[in-house]
Amino acid sequence: MMGLTHVLFGLFLFLTFWRYGLVGLDAGFSGVVLGVLVVGSVLPDLDHPVGLMYSLFGVPRWLRRGVGKMVGQRGFLHTVWMALIVLVLGYLILGLILGLGFVVGFGLFVGYLGHLVLDSLTVRGVAWLSPLSRKRVWFVLGTGGMVERVFFYLLALVCVVVGYPLVAEVLGFIDLKKIFG
Repeated sequence: MMGLTHVLFGLFLFLTFWRYGLVGLDAGFSGVVLGVLVVGSVLPDLDHPVGLMYSLFGVPRWLRRGVGKMVGQRGFLHTVWMALIVLVLGYLILGLILGLGFVVGFGLFVGYLGHLVLDSLTVRGVAWLSPLSRKRVWFVLGTGGMVERVFFYLLALVCVVVGYPLVAEVLGFIDLKKIFG
């Protein structure tokens, strides 16, 4: 999947958590949870030389390729074992050391798992249990293809529908008639 699809899915997960009351409306806390969900949703692509995280932070190309060669494209970073490491480190660093709580560390983990789920929908798939099993879970979506673009736009539409009440509440308007007359 494209990096932006992963980011949008992280936003979708956040909005879903908010909608069902799993994340409160405290602006600072919600912003942190949204941030870690989005970071978690692109973190597994550190093994890809053109991953979104590298592009955002301007990491040199030689370093990008080095990481990919060390762990392999869709290698260890795309396994359930790494997701569990992210859960533990996320909780220890974000939850205990920085004092942000378990929910923030768990948000990083959920974003990470969301990435793996989306990559499992592609033709390359994900070997979730590697190195214990090389069997890949895969589907038929091509990365960057027309089907992924349709999925992206439908997901964006769902985010607008699910997120509208949050935006309305944050900005203090619920009734569109008050705004547009």
